Amino acid sequence: MSLEELVANLKVDDKGRLVLRGVRMLFITRDFIVALQKTAEEILGPMGAAALLYRAGLATAHGLAQTIAETEGLKGFEVLERSEEPVKAVVRLYNTVAEEWGNVGRAVCHLPRGCIAGVLKFVAESLGREVDVRAQETACMAKGDPYCEIVAEEAR
Repeated sequence: MSLEELVANLKVDDKGRLVLRGVRMLFITRDFIVALQKTAEEILGPMGAAALLYRAGLATAHGLAQTIAETEGLKGFEVLERSEEPVKAVVRLYNTVAEEWGNVGRAVCHLPRGCIAGVLKFVAESLGREVDVRAQETACMAKGDPYCEIVAEEAR
């Protein structure tokens, strides 16, 4: 989606809410997401924060995929591999909040990881398959990698 298309599809509803193609949105900074995750880690520990953000990403992306049901034209990522049997996708991301973390020696993209799992779950359901999907971050800029890479696949 180009910037012009994004702006053309972005509206403010009668209650003052930002809406993109029928989906209510928030306009927040990447720094806010980083602060949210770091605070969650302080309170819940790294594993608790990872579970929280992953599950939130999975639920919201699954719903968003159902609402929008399109992915063509999005930039900042590439699908390296995909299959329907078994359900699997390998996605490389170039513009994540991991850039704001710096090199902390571990993967931090739990929210995008959950989002990719949620979208893959929607794709499976659209093919008539009811599956659990799990996603793992195999590369992350916060580990010093040049990009973030997520492998999402059917849990067996």
